[in-house]
Amino acid sequence: MVATDKPYQVIGTRPVRPDGADKVTGRAEYGADVNFPRMAFGRMLRSPIAHGVIKSIDTSKAEALPGVLAVVTGKDLPDPGERIIPTMRGLTPLKWIRGAIIAQDKVLYRGHPVAAVAATDQHIAEDALDLIEVEYDEMPPVLDVQEAMTEAAPVLHEDMRTEDLVTAVMGAAGETNMDRPTNVAKHVELAIGDVEAGFADADVIVEGEFSTAMAHQGYIEPHVSTALWNRDGELIVWTTTQGAFGIRDLLAEMLELPVSRIKVIPTEIGGGFGGKTKLYLEPVAALLSRKLRRPVKVNMTRTEVMEASGPTSGTYSRARIGAKSDGTIVALEGSFAYEAGAYPGSPYVAGARCAFVTAAAAFRAATVPAMCMPITSSIGPTAARPPWATWSPCVLSITARYMKGAMAFACATARSSSRARMDGCSQWRGGQAWRTGRTRNVSAETSPQSPEALPQLTAPGDWRSSTRRAD
Repeated sequence: MVATDKPYQVIGTRPVRPDGADKVTGRAEYGADVNFPRMAFGRMLRSPIAHGVIKSIDTSKAEALPGVLAVVTGKDLPDPGERIIPTMRGLTPLKWIRGAIIAQDKVLYRGHPVAAVAATDQHIAEDALDLIEVEYDEMPPVLDVQEAMTEAAPVLHEDMRTEDLVTAVMGAAGETNMDRPTNVAKHVELAIGDVEAGFADADVIVEGEFSTAMAHQGYIEPHVSTALWNRDGELIVWTTTQGAFGIRDLLAEMLELPVSRIKVIPTEIGGGFGGKTKLYLEPVAALLSRKLRRPVKVNMTRTEVMEASGPTSGTYSRARIGAKSDGTIVALEGSFAYEAGAYPGSPYVAGARCAFVTAAAAFRAATVPAMCMPITSSIGPTAARPPWATWSPCVLSITARYMKGAMAFACATARSSSRARMDGCSQWRGGQAWRTGRTRNVSAETSPQSPEALPQLTAPGDWRSSTRRAD
């Protein structure tokens, strides 16, 4: 049905999909369809425990098995040192990305890769995995985002310190305010106005506590990558990815190669939904191919996809809304704790945007006297959480308070169509976000792990929602 009489070339028609013919005839080439002469097949040995120190790895028996061509461990990857690189999740230490690909000293989730084997066929590679002997010193896992923020929780990264960000902008640089190890990766507090005064002025206050579980994207096609490291030093990778250039750039950093020496060819993709944008198998396939100078294909099973690729973060949230009897919102407050998985990185900024931009838009709040939002992204569940929990278990904590100025969080995070309502905002020409008029960090002497810093996030309580009328 066409909504207008004006003729269109596409609207109201049934155009043929550009990839339709290839897919319905079976000509489309997915990652598993990539095949070359003399190809070797790789399999990954994964940790059976959620948290522990790797005391030793003995690959000699696997290497002696007929048909085994090469074995790699974490020691085969270049040492990244303290290098920090820009990624889609912001500025990230390269050692965290490297650690998620293949463990070297410590495993941080069930399914964490510890070694890889290339063989003449996949069955021999799988048999060889059983011959690799790994000795672990098992440690207690961290299973809950709130547990991860307590001082009693096992620490996943001894060198991680909480970083205070100056704004809720992905990748913003901040200052560390702790001299002890922690699972709390980042904490941000944004503030405008007197939140308590806003609630005191409310006729009705609605508040609730909510939790969401980790959820995997559930794409049909498992991850698979094929690498060919040519003798001239050029690396070609065929992989199931939604971001070929990002994969290429990360491979260059990981393998210490110029970008000009790497070509990434994305194959047809059997679903991704944001879950096929980061490195998993590509560096391992490349290392095996460099040893063999022949193409190597490495794939995941369905179980490996669920254990070792990044789903979305589980969260714990508390929210409070104050309004006048005529429906005018006078105060908003929210606290959000985001699980990040085995390594820092979670969509806390997106969560904050959704929380208050949506609320302000839904209620058409032309003036919101006060808004508050703490967010925490922490290293949490290592037993059930893959590396990044799309991001990982590191905790990020953000607190934001907003007052008069209208749609304040829209000012803080996104361009708004109503410029007149942005009297409390200034535009970041860097292109990342809008910033509120006042932003402040949590004081250096208060840890986001403590009740003083995050009273909304540290008491589990019973998940409840309540409405009360202000006295």
